[in-house]
Parts: sequence; structure tokens; C-alpha cells
Amino acid sequence: MRRWTLPLIASLVFAAASHAQVAPPPVAGLADTGPILGGDDDPSIKSPRDMLGFEVGDQAATHAEIERCFKEWDASPRAQLFEYARTHENRPLYYMVISSEANIRNLNSIKADLAKIADPRNNTDTDGLARSTPAVAWLAYSIHGDETSGADAAIAVAYHLIASRDDEVRDMLNNLVIIIDPMMNPDGRDRFLKMIREHRGNVPNVDDQSLLHTGYWPAGRTNHYMFDLNRDWIFGVHPETRGRIKAVGEWNPVLFVDAHEMGAQDTYLFSPSRDPINPNMPDSRSRWNSIFARDQAAAFDASGWRYYTGEWNEGWYPGYSDNWAGLRGAIGILYEQAGVAHDGVLRPEGTILTYKRAVRQQAVSSIANLRTLLQNKPDLMRDYAAERRDAITGTRDEYKSRAWAVIPDANNARTRRFTDLMQLQGFDVGVAANAFRASGADVFGRTIDNREFPPGTLIVRNAQPEAHLIATMLEFDRRMSDEYLASERKEILNKGRTRIYDVTAWNIPMMFGLDAYELAAGAPSRLDSFEAPASRSVPVGAADVAWVVDGADDDTATLAAQLMERGVEVRIATKPVTWADQSFSRGSVVVTIDDNRRFNGDLRQSVQDTSRALGLDAIAVNTGLGEGELPDLGGENFVLLERPRIALVSRDSVNFYDVGAVWHELDYRMGLPLSMIDADSASFADLRRYNTIIVPAAWGESPVTKMGEALRQWVDAGGTLIAIDSS
Repeated sequence: MRRWTLPLIASLVFAAASHAQVAPPPVAGLADTGPILGGDDDPSIKSPRDMLGFEVGDQAATHAEIERCFKEWDASPRAQLFEYARTHENRPLYYMVISSEANIRNLNSIKADLAKIADPRNNTDTDGLARSTPAVAWLAYSIHGDETSGADAAIAVAYHLIASRDDEVRDMLNNLVIIIDPMMNPDGRDRFLKMIREHRGNVPNVDDQSLLHTGYWPAGRTNHYMFDLNRDWIFGVHPETRGRIKAVGEWNPVLFVDAHEMGAQDTYLFSPSRDPINPNMPDSRSRWNSIFARDQAAAFDASGWRYYTGEWNEGWYPGYSDNWAGLRGAIGILYEQAGVAHDGVLRPEGTILTYKRAVRQQAVSSIANLRTLLQNKPDLMRDYAAERRDAITGTRDEYKSRAWAVIPDANNARTRRFTDLMQLQGFDVGVAANAFRASGADVFGRTIDNREFPPGTLIVRNAQPEAHLIATMLEFDRRMSDEYLASERKEILNKGRTRIYDVTAWNIPMMFGLDAYELAAGAPSRLDSFEAPASRSVPVGAADVAWVVDGADDDTATLAAQLMERGVEVRIATKPVTWADQSFSRGSVVVTIDDNRRFNGDLRQSVQDTSRALGLDAIAVNTGLGEGELPDLGGENFVLLERPRIALVSRDSVNFYDVGAVWHELDYRMGLPLSMIDADSASFADLRRYNTIIVPAAWGESPVTKMGEALRQWVDAGGTLIAIDSS
């Protein structure tokens, strides 16, 4: 011990004497003092620097800092700020409408006229409205929280449009309504900026492999529940997406910009996409995307910046922001800026790409796109109006008589979630009042001929204003072209890789497990309007023996979990049963009086409150004798459940998307408590606290391997291990 005392004291004394910060040497190429967007700005409008204490692009602004700027500018006669949703972490999501003072005063009237153009079923002069109504541009930034430059560009673009006295900006504001959604994923962004602050040092770091630029698990790409919001547009799972879909549906933009980042050693990609392009994309998109790309390229050429289009970005999957927007009427444009989290990044040629330049390129792109929209506004609005009319009249032969039919069953949860998604997307859902016969195919592609469908069948027609998006989301088996498939096969054989960037197939009715059919002909011409069922209000009756909730509904699993969390003993039926002429399916939840004699509270009220909250019927049963050969309540077919005590393995090499999906389902959808434990140290944890351990897929060494003997002993002692995919 004595040998280490003097060196330790000496080092402490030296550290105390050397407390002064050493000024780092300058890094050549890192200084960037130019403006993001130049112009003649009104000095009465507070600049971002006035509010942030730094210039836009000097560093990434937090959600609170961006909010401060937009709330200040809400007082401008050129702008109006709207909150459209709250994130899982309760951060507000905003969009700001920017236009001329006259347009801002008449926003409600403009929005109403845009709605008439978008849905011409009760309007005849949509061309006249299209000529007289401002065109809407929706500029959306940073849906991935660790792709930070977009949100900072949003600050610069908003300030430029609000404060500029340039004639071009005035012309834009007179003819356009510009909506800025500055930060689509504030939870992920603030999580990532915290990581940047943790790793920011005295000396600038331009190595894009450092934690300063990459962050750590799960970084900031995803939202709170680690979901990629740029895949959620056709599913509408998360509050950020749901609020945004509703807001976009209210404004019906003809231009939708989606600003991203990609690898730090890349350059800049923008639309148009390469093949395969989804065949449901309206025909004019290719032409308009080329026009916008030409002007955006010219803006980059003026500064000598490098860029490219297509290459790895195809237009097949509709869950991306730009593809979803393109299918519902807008010119969807993707930006992919080489990512720089802080300071700058050293490039292979020896130059440094600064964070400020990354922000500048995003902002210049936005203004270039607005300029193209302004110059082509009459033709774009004419095409938009014609496209919406054609969708209804069925210019595309396949849209004319096609419809999708869903036969509801006892699983109300699935039908409810399906119809909720249809209505969220703005699709009309009808109900067949009478039985009818129709032909088409089921979800597996099997032909049905003149099949009878019962009253109450749900119908979604293709020929309605959102025809292109409806077709894309609901088609059972959309095929890529033979030409593209030939090129894909060549790529695989020659280079051992696919050209597809993301998901190649989806089927919303199949995803919900519905009894669904694609009808080629025979859908009823007259339909009743669909109305979402009212919440349950029927009281649960008194029971001498038990209460039963039929297991046909997916939400019975949530009911069982919720009841156990309240201290109720719950059984599950492993076979169908009939009690006193009332039939229940396998998987039904049974709460018996006998099991719950020690329950501290009103058992009937607890069953009623929990079932009613989930829209389920709890039936009072006064006998435990199953009819005929069916099981009796006291037998082996009614298993007493054990309250789950769940550990979810996370971090290290575990796939954070899988962690988020499990976490969201159990925590958010089912209301179950769980503990996330670190995969790297799980073998040292007291696993006896849990009766269920879930191990999601891993990108590296399996956590199951790392946990080794500790996990084996836990399983041998009776623990339930759920190992997913590569784990």
C-alpha cells in the first residue's frame, strides 16, 4: 500500500496545479461562419441567435430551443403555430403555417377550399378552386432523431420566410401556404443530443466513428419505444404518426419534403427514386419529380456541391414519409444529407464537412423546392385536382369496381383496429345492410366465385379520393415488374446482394388476421355508413360462481394481465366450454369466486371496470357444470395463471427495434410492468425475481450465450424463457 501512496499524491497535486484548460489547436477546414440562408431580413423579427445564443448550424438545437424559436415567431403576422400531437415522453409536436398576412387571416377558408379540391365528390368546379387557392407545401424534418441537421435547417428556413423582405419570398407567401414540421421525433433527438453532450470534449473531433458522432445503444434514430417512425405511416401505431397523418389530411399538400441524413462519408441524395416504383404511384409523379430534381441540382451546382439521385432509394414501400405522401397526392421528395452530429467530419479527400454546411444544404434544398413549386403552381394544382377526380371516376380500370370486404367475427379488437386505421388514413368504410354475392380472391390469392357475404360486411371501395393509397395498403399481392425482377436476379447472382432497401410485401388485412377478400365485382352499390361502436356501458351482473370473458377477442390477454395486476386470480380455458346455454371459446378468461375469497375489494366492480375499459363483455356464470362432454370448471382445463414478472434483455448487441416492439406491446398496449436488464451484465443479476425472461434478436453474440449457466439454472428451476429469432 505504501509504495502507491506517494505517486498517487503526486499525481493529485499535479492535476490540481494543472487545472487550466489548454486551448486546442485550430482544425483546418472546421471554421464556417457563412449564413445558412442570406437575404434582407426584418430587424424587428428576433433571429435564432437572439434566442439560442448561437448561430443556426453552430451546434444542434434541442427540442426546447427549437420550440422557443417557433413560439416567438408565432406572434408574426406571417405565421401561425399549431400543436398536433404529444410524444410518448409528452414533448409537444408542432407545425408552423407560414404565408402572407392575408392568407394567414383566411387560413380556415383556404383549408376548406383545399378540402373541396381534395374530395371533389360534391364539388364541380375544382379546376377553378385549384387556380385561385394557394398551393400547400409541407416541409418535414428529422423523423430520425439522430439525423439532426434537418431540424436545424427548419429553424433557418422558417426565419428566412418570416423575416425576409426579398421579393421572391413575398411572392412565395402570396401564392403558397408553407407548413414547417420542424422536428418529427423530439424524443429521439433529445436522447441523441444528450449523448453528444456526454462525449463533447475540449478538442474538436472530426472522426465519424467516435461516440460523439454515433452515440450508443439505441442512439436517437427511433422514438421512445424504439420504433422507426419512418416505417409507421401505413400502420399509424404511435402518437407522433397519428397526429401527423391527421394534420396532413387537413391541409392536403401538393409538395411534401422529408429531410434525412445518411452515412457521414456519403454526399447528398434527393428524389426521384429508382426502380422499383410502386405501380399505384400516380402517373405524373415521375415527371414532376424530375422537374424538382433539376432545380434542386441547379441550386447545388451553384455552390459546387456534390449530390446524386436514386441509386439505393427505391419507391416501392409506402411506409416512408415521401412515398406515403406521394400516394396521397403530393410530390414526395426525400433528402439524405451526409450525417454530421457535431463539429465536422473528415472526408477521404482530406476536406471537412462541417455541421453547418450539412444544415445549409438541407435549407438550400428546401428553398429550391419551394421555388419550383411557386414557378409551377398552376400546373401542379391542375394535375392534383384532375388526379383526385380521376380517382373517384375510376380512370384506372382496376380501381373502378374493386373493393375490399371484411367479414367481422367475434374478435372485435382486430376489426376495431382495422377500421380505426382506415378512418385515420381518410378512407371511407361502408357496411353492407343486406347479404350480397361477389367474386374476387381471398388473402392467399384463391379465387372466390359468386360467394355470399353476410349483412354487416365491411366494405372499402377503391374508387374514392385516396384511391392510390387505398390500393397500395390493401392489395393482397402487388407484383414487381418482370423487368425489375430480372435486374434483381442479376444483382443477386453477380454481386450476392439485393437492390431492395426495405420491405417488399405488406398486406394490411392479413396483418390484422381478418377474414378479408379483394372483390373484382359484386360489391353492393349502396352501403350504410360505418360508425365506430360506442364504449361498453352494460353493467356486469352478480355471479354465484364466476365471470367469463370470451377468448375470441385478442384483448382478453390484456384483460387477464390487467386483472392479475390488480390482485385478481385468473384462470384460462384450454378448451371451448358451454355453461347454461352460453358458449365460450378456447382461451376465455375465467374469474371465479372461489379463487378470489381473499381479494381485498369489490371483485365484481374490478371485473366490470377492467373489461369495460377494453370493450369486452364479462358474463356472470352461476354454474360450473359444462354441458355434455364439455369441461367443468373444477377440472384440468381451467388453468390458474401466474402473474408475470418479466425481464426484457436489452442493450449491448440486442436489436433495439425488437426490444422496442416487445416493450411497446407489453407496457403500452397491455399495461404490464417489466424490467429491462442489460445483456452484458444479466448473468450477474438475481434472475429469481423474474418468472419470464424475453431475449430479443441480437446483431452479435447472443445474450443467451452470454448469460450462460445462470440462465440455464433459472430455466431448470421453472423460469419461462422466450428467445426470439437469432437470440
